[in-house]
Amino acid sequence: MARMEGTWGKDCEEFRPERWITEKGGIRLVPSHQFVTFNGGPRSCLGKEVSLIQLKMVAAAVLGRYKIQVVEGHSASFAVSTVLHMEHGLPVMISRRSA
Repeated sequence: MARMEGTWGKDCEEFRPERWITEKGGIRLVPSHQFVTFNGGPRSCLGKEVSLIQLKMVAAAVLGRYKIQVVEGHSASFAVSTVLHMEHGLPVMISRRSA
């Protein structure tokens, strides 16, 4: 379903992050049943736990190698929403950590 033309349109195979943004700049809400990444129930993906562990390992490796700081003068605040996101975005500076 993640690449079904009937669900996502003719450009379903293209990387288009803007498809998740509304015309007003908000987050486009899509029903969760359209994302069957791991499926569910007794026939769920056997590799789900392995992939989630790998995701955590990659995040830890990136955070261990790079320093991420909020841009000075920007106040971070969460938007009230079902999906957690920053109200005005979160501009950051990324720099390599010194050894």
